Amino acid sequence: MVSRARLRALRLPALAALALTLAGAASLPSCQGASAPAPSPSVPATPPPSPTPGMTGGGGQALRFHGNGVGDIDRVKIALDNPPRPADVGGDFTLEWWMKSQLDENRSASCTPGPIGLDGWISGNILFDRDVNGGGDFGDYGVSLRGGRVAFGVALGSNGQTLCGATSVADGVWHHVAVTRRASDGQMQIFVDGGRDASGAGPAGNVSYRDGRSTDYPDSDPFLVVGAEKHDAGPGYPSFSGWLDEVRLSTVIRYAGGFARPTAPFGADSASAALYHFDEGAGDLVNDTSGSAGGPSHGIRRFGGQPPGPVWVMSDAPLGR
Repeated sequence: MVSRARLRALRLPALAALALTLAGAASLPSCQGASAPAPSPSVPATPPPSPTPGMTGGGGQALRFHGNGVGDIDRVKIALDNPPRPADVGGDFTLEWWMKSQLDENRSASCTPGPIGLDGWISGNILFDRDVNGGGDFGDYGVSLRGGRVAFGVALGSNGQTLCGATSVADGVWHHVAVTRRASDGQMQIFVDGGRDASGAGPAGNVSYRDGRSTDYPDSDPFLVVGAEKHDAGPGYPSFSGWLDEVRLSTVIRYAGGFARPTAPFGADSASAALYHFDEGAGDLVNDTSGSAGGPSHGIRRFGGQPPGPVWVMSDAPLGR
């Protein structure tokens, strides 16, 4: 098993190399570092949305990511702290979404279905990154594609677990995916299209982002980042390429066993911590429509790269819209 400290050590040279490439004389702090990273590039104006050829069903909008893992672009960033926001889940939670992707655009190494150890998710094409650099946090979690399968990891201190699913979801077809985590005993599950795809025990306890945590990475650590590795740590931590629609975070375990795949957009209820329909179609604000107390937990689209992403597109997810 690769230790969490070793993973952090591996990330720092990649971060330093990336900073030299992007900023010339810019220096990158270590996990105990002194100075903050160079400011992220400004977000260029967003072009008006246009339909994607071949998309004929579903209705509504989605976001098309292109896997540009540099410069704080091609991602959605959801602030969790300063002030604390409801999207900062860390006890019992469910994270679910709709996705479509191709394996040839997400070429990270495969993984054996089942438990694959501490932080095994982080070397996949990253879908959701709630990781941190350095200590001082309660815990963290993340989701990626490894070899086209869903990898879901949770860590607390030096303890952690990643589950690898059995079903390939990088097949050019829309899939509903849900991951659940129980705080009392650390039980974790992955569901694909209503079927349980993996389960296992991770660390118990609170894995939320600690309110007011000090960090040398204020532009990345206190965020849930969608579609990219939040620190742009290099090619060993690739970003996701594909389509995402309908993301919901809940403060309960919504699925204990197999269930019928949803056929409509997610609804808000008292257990909804954050809910994103991705139907804005233009601009950089990604609205949280959950109505959760203490919210909203709006996201910001960071657009750019070559090809640029994430771009607003018409969605053909099978949601009856």
